[in-house]
Amino acid sequence: MNDGIYFNGVQPQNGDAPEFDTDAFKKRFNEIMNGESDAARAPAAGQAQKAAAPEKKKTAQPTDGGNKKGGKGKKKKHGFRRFLAVLLVLILLVTGTAAGAVLYVTSGYKAKTLEKNAYVSESSLMSSPGVTNILLMGIDTKDVNASTRSDSMILLSIDTVHACLKLTSFMRDMYVEVPGHGMTKLTHACAYEGPQLTVDTIELNFGIKIDGYAKIGYGLFVELVDGIGGITVEEIDSTESWALAKEGVYIDPATNVHLNGIEALHYCRIRKGQSDFYRTGRQREALTLIIKKALKTDPLTLLKLGKSLASQVECSIGKAQMIALALKALPCVWGEIKQQQIPADGTWDGGTRDGMSVLLVDTDANRQILKDFIY
Repeated sequence: MNDGIYFNGVQPQNGDAPEFDTDAFKKRFNEIMNGESDAARAPAAGQAQKAAAPEKKKTAQPTDGGNKKGGKGKKKKHGFRRFLAVLLVLILLVTGTAAGAVLYVTSGYKAKTLEKNAYVSESSLMSSPGVTNILLMGIDTKDVNASTRSDSMILLSIDTVHACLKLTSFMRDMYVEVPGHGMTKLTHACAYEGPQLTVDTIELNFGIKIDGYAKIGYGLFVELVDGIGGITVEEIDSTESWALAKEGVYIDPATNVHLNGIEALHYCRIRKGQSDFYRTGRQREALTLIIKKALKTDPLTLLKLGKSLASQVECSIGKAQMIALALKALPCVWGEIKQQQIPADGTWDGGTRDGMSVLLVDTDANRQILKDFIY
């Protein structure tokens, strides 16, 4: 894919990230978004050949109706060929741009390994070639390498069948079977053995295939929100305003409240005065707003931001897979963003186990709800 955007005419060697031509990227991005066919990209040799070709003599147009019909048929055929050619060019431009952007952002990135689940048969897990499930894990510290609990677990489902994104929160206090550690809170899995055990635990209890994970600290979240210019939440109510003030963030109750990175982080982490269901709802709201705001952000700003943040993410998705995923996600990010929580309403009870307040979950009911929502 030597198209001059990111290879600069040189094919990358040994997996090294090539130099990224930001001017060419921005130019092509704008051309694609404006729907231009970019006929000027036709090979110069072809243009010269066309210029050198002898001019054909014009002939009188036949008056026969049948011949007219044949002429229209040829025009339609030529028009269809032009359409296919333009479509092919656009596909190549988009794939080249997406691949170059991913290679640029991940130049110093190395993927972690996500092993197959040793506790459940892969054939028993729900999956579909049209859906890719990525577990987004936010931990309660800045250091992404720390062994600590997962404060937030949101499954991002890229649904190419329905061209949309789906966000599913898994409540941290669910009382589930954590392989090798018995029954305990879901959040403990990450502290025991990191993302691998968290993925294994969700797959074991809820029967859903997870294709990869991304683990981040809250420092990345702050930088991301600030990098796109903040987000505007629908409302800060009196309880949320009171809880934020307890953390030193003073925002009066209001609607359409603009938050910077630190404010958005505290907004997503509120636990005082409301249940964890409200907190996970705020997290999905913030993630939805980030995605929508990113779509309106200058692509060069996103590239620089992505490159800065890449080193702060622990992720199991390799570069080649990331390029394929970026292409797959293109039509989905412009579609609807749907939300769900697990456990769903009416499928859990509060209780106490081993001195802990936990959520006692009907796993069979939630398996079916997940299947219906994601697939």
